[in-house]
Amino acid sequence: MAIDLWRTRPYGSMNTPLRQWVDRVFDDAFAREGAQGDGSAGFQTLPVNVWETPEGYQAALLAPGLDEQTINVTVHDDTLVIEGELKFTVPEGAKPIWQEFGPAKFRRSLRLGAAVDPARVEAIYRNGLLLVTMPKAEHAKPRQIQVQVGGSAATPVGNGTSKN
Repeated sequence: MAIDLWRTRPYGSMNTPLRQWVDRVFDDAFAREGAQGDGSAGFQTLPVNVWETPEGYQAALLAPGLDEQTINVTVHDDTLVIEGELKFTVPEGAKPIWQEFGPAKFRRSLRLGAAVDPARVEAIYRNGLLLVTMPKAEHAKPRQIQVQVGGSAATPVGNGTSKN
């Protein structure tokens, strides 16, 4: 049983040099960022969702097929950096007849807005989803100030009165 796979192009009989040039320019304009012309992929990004709670941040990255050994999560102050690699090879003895993805490296850097506690950051990779939990650093958390009523109050600065 043979499998026929092709991209459909309307007006296929009009395969002129100008059409080939326009197709090449269009394909190059939308090629993956950093891709080299030899078919190897450069750095790519992954889709991510980030949400904030009073206690910290959480990030979920859609990352199916990653080599778990290559995932690297780094946190410094308010910046999260996630790197990894998708390693995919054609089985030995097989001949690729259609290939839309291959080996690729990715890197994602996110600024969160408040410092996190790097000692308490956790990352879990399960079912193609990388979930990173980042508690805020104590000095970055909002602090409720107790307002004191009565007692000795200091004289407001700049009220225009002075003792001679």
